Amino acid sequence: MLVAHAFLAPCQAAPPGYESDTRAYNLAHGRVVFTEHCLQCHGSGRKGAPVLGDTGDWDERLEQPLDTLIEHAMLGHGRMPPRGELDLNDQDVAAAVAYVVNRARVIAAAEDRLMPVPAGEPALDASDYAIVQMFMLLLGKRTPQ
Repeated sequence: MLVAHAFLAPCQAAPPGYESDTRAYNLAHGRVVFTEHCLQCHGSGRKGAPVLGDTGDWDERLEQPLDTLIEHAMLGHGRMPPRGELDLNDQDVAAAVAYVVNRARVIAAAEDRLMPVPAGEPALDASDYAIVQMFMLLLGKRTPQ
């Protein structure tokens, strides 16, 4: 019985110790990981990936708990392969997911989509707004005014 438990432990629904609040993660590190590794798909929508800056792509996902989204990124979900087929550790993946969820929440709130801005998060600053405008232009969509 103990042997079976040892083999099943890595298959838990959510990695133990993962918090539901994005503030529990190093969002600066998540931004670096996301930009260096994840943006190649999440910047263009390759393979159906939700695009950073397109709140329509994130609305349903943002309704899910953060630990579920982290699990999906780690184990794979839909067309996304586990860890994006990259050599990333658990902390890198969790930080990247927390970063992109945090950004999506802030952008959605800035677009008056009635989604709560994470506690302690300022509204979009000028550099964030410029990034959103760039992505929206690349997608051929109107930018928020």
